[in-house]
Amino acid sequence: MTPDQTPSIVHVGLDESGSLTSTMPLFVMAAVITHRPEVVRNLIRRTALRSGKRLKRQRKAASELKWHNASQRIRQGVLNNLLQAEVAIFLLTVRKRGRRIKDTPENYAILTCELLRLCWDVYPNIALSLDRHFTSPAQIAAVNTTIHRHWPVQGVLSIHHVDSQRSPLVQLADFVASSAYDWHKAGNPAFNLISEKIDAALVEDWQHIKARWLKRK
Repeated sequence: MTPDQTPSIVHVGLDESGSLTSTMPLFVMAAVITHRPEVVRNLIRRTALRSGKRLKRQRKAASELKWHNASQRIRQGVLNNLLQAEVAIFLLTVRKRGRRIKDTPENYAILTCELLRLCWDVYPNIALSLDRHFTSPAQIAAVNTTIHRHWPVQGVLSIHHVDSQRSPLVQLADFVASSAYDWHKAGNPAFNLISEKIDAALVEDWQHIKARWLKRK
């Protein structure tokens, strides 16, 4: 998907892999962007149903599948099908350097902005779906306010905090983020299946990310 093909509004699913509050060294966020969400709406379901026997044995509906509970066959199938889809992928890998990052609306919004700044010059008009990381209205409002405050003035942004099972784009972002996390952690080669779809990927230390965004206030 090239810039001159970008319509007025694109749809973005965002999800993460890893834990902010643990001492694990990495945290990964992924954004999957498309101007035709209907094309990928059933991508995971189709992949899972083609693995019918295995899916039936697991007793899981395709809509419930995420990276952590999908078989290796389904994981590779989803990534292979994503390679053929009309999407663009952006990745942020955060090096925590042994730090525990507080799981606050401010920190989550900062990470979301750090990821989306990789693409908002090309795609300034976005309908953004976030996995429901926070549930209280005050927390959700804090996340939204921070992201809106930093969004390019020429852009239009809508934000939806959703159950990932109801958002195929968020589910796909889970597969992308988790495959990248496993690649960084253990060299899982599945991630390489979608390397051609990655428009931009940033690896950065958390302390540098936070310092940069605090200066923008």
